[in-house]
Amino acid sequence: MLVHICCSVDSHYFLSELQKQYPEEKLIGFFYNPNIHPESEYILRLNDVRRSCTMLGIQLIEEDYEQKKWFNSVRGLEHEPEKGKRCIQCFDMRLEKSAEVAYAMGERRFTTTLLSSPIKEQKILYEQGDIISEKYNLDFIKIDVRKNGGVQKQNELAKKDLLYRQNYCGCQFALQQQRHKQNRISLEMMSELGRRSLPGSIEERMETFASRNALEASNENFILTQRKKRVWRLLQGKVSYNDSIIHSYILAHSESKTAKVGAIVWGQVMLRSLVLQESNLTNIKNLAVAFKVWLGFSKKDDTLFICLKDFNMLVGTEYKSVLELVYHPIDYEKELLLRTQLCGSETTNPIIIIDKPIEENLKIEISSIFQDEKVFQTIALA
Repeated sequence: MLVHICCSVDSHYFLSELQKQYPEEKLIGFFYNPNIHPESEYILRLNDVRRSCTMLGIQLIEEDYEQKKWFNSVRGLEHEPEKGKRCIQCFDMRLEKSAEVAYAMGERRFTTTLLSSPIKEQKILYEQGDIISEKYNLDFIKIDVRKNGGVQKQNELAKKDLLYRQNYCGCQFALQQQRHKQNRISLEMMSELGRRSLPGSIEERMETFASRNALEASNENFILTQRKKRVWRLLQGKVSYNDSIIHSYILAHSESKTAKVGAIVWGQVMLRSLVLQESNLTNIKNLAVAFKVWLGFSKKDDTLFICLKDFNMLVGTEYKSVLELVYHPIDYEKELLLRTQLCGSETTNPIIIIDKPIEENLKIEISSIFQDEKVFQTIALA
């Protein structure tokens, strides 16, 4: 039997139940989900399905990620609500491909783990599955794993086996609608120029679950948990000098602000480097070093400026220009440490890195957001 798999959370329980109901049947998983966006999320879910199938001893076939084909198939349906016509078209596309593959393999039966999802219309899936199966002379297997507390059992199994529990269906249009109702930004569809793994991003999730896999492979004790974080994103950052844009870098947790800064007072302060330096003293290593650095204080508001040369001293980097920093930023956590050192851990005033000191006629335009997100974490246990 060919089993179309949509994600590990739905498939893990569904396949377990299918094995019980069809003990003599060889189950073959089939991953075909061009509806999942962005591609990094697709890869994350595919990797988790691979792990799930390995745990269950099920062969997995991976179809191509036909992203453009999916977008073409739902053209004109972008604004359809969840469970509307776009979803039906999405079901049809994936079920049709599953039936094609099952027929080509000589299989007599096929089904889909979409049937286990509590946010999918089971009746529509039954109907569409029957129509497509008749076209290919196959049997579409209809089982209901949701009844008798099945949804709760599915969630419990997902937590027990440390699966990736995604927080949206997969389609970017449904995601946008979902986040709009929540009055939140779709962080999943955002990435910065520097391509860092930011808190609350899919890239961070990929790192977390790669860590899970590594800890499992080395037989280390660990837990997979979720924590609520207030995460920050820079939507736009622009600094102008005499109405001409200059290169700048907006430090993490800088709040939104549009202002003419006016006069800037530059002064030297003593600060310790964030980089722990090697010491030649006997048995003493990792000794922090202090520097005199120039900081620019806006006389009009709470904006703070630091030049690239002093930034390099504090964080132990050798950037030649602020533009280089924009495309190859330092570690996000190190940015937060720098903010703590410059202004304090709870501050949100703008901190801006520029190439050289400027004393007046600066205008800043910053658009940023703070948003609560639940993020996965792996914690190794002693």
